[in-house]
Amino acid sequence: MNIIILGSGTAVPSLERNSSGVLIQEEGYNALVDFGYGTLKQLLHLGITYHDIDRVFFTHNHPDHICDLVPFLFGTRYHLSARKKALEIVAGPGFQQFFDKLMSAYKHWLVPSEYQIQITEIDEGSKKFGPHHVTFKKVQHIEMSRGYRFENRAGKSVALSGDTDYCQGMIELGREADLMILECAMPEENKIAGHLVPSLAGKLAKEADCKMLCLTHFYPPCDLDVMRETVSAVYDGELALARDGMQFQL
Repeated sequence: MNIIILGSGTAVPSLERNSSGVLIQEEGYNALVDFGYGTLKQLLHLGITYHDIDRVFFTHNHPDHICDLVPFLFGTRYHLSARKKALEIVAGPGFQQFFDKLMSAYKHWLVPSEYQIQITEIDEGSKKFGPHHVTFKKVQHIEMSRGYRFENRAGKSVALSGDTDYCQGMIELGREADLMILECAMPEENKIAGHLVPSLAGKLAKEADCKMLCLTHFYPPCDLDVMRETVSAVYDGELALARDGMQFQL
């Protein structure tokens, strides 16, 4: 399993960090978790086009996690090289209604010309998607928010939070995972509801007993050296601070 951080930033525009996106590759299969600003260009740097994405998972529908979906759908209609492979989009309750309104706002311009889109709404549970057994649980951000755990046939696993506060659902998803990718949006003194700060991210990772923790989704006030020190005082596993293009092999 190959995991690539496509975007480690937030809603605040940055020359160094694109908005949220993670690519999970396995056996020629490409699963995308979130589709924030800059994701399409990052994929192109990896040689991956709109033909190559097999499935998209959304943690929730905030713009910094979803906005490149619009140019993706628009591009797939290109008449000289239209996408032909069906696309499944997986997300929490309420996504179908959101998607229908998005499509309506753009009239026919996002409607696939030569392929089908399937929206799969999930609540809590697990299901096989492609080569992975995927578990999904509610996390504490907005009503639609879901975290995911992907596990391959060899038993290797990655858990991804999207945006979340400290919550039991994410602890369960990250339980003894080989890699847990957690948002850590703000420093301690700027804690906001629905997001983690370093002490809480470390506490969550420790309680999940994950083997490796990767922090991501950094707003500008974050001092990464201070964050590393704060998390490491709580969590004694391997720690990575995400940057765009970072890769993990499980």
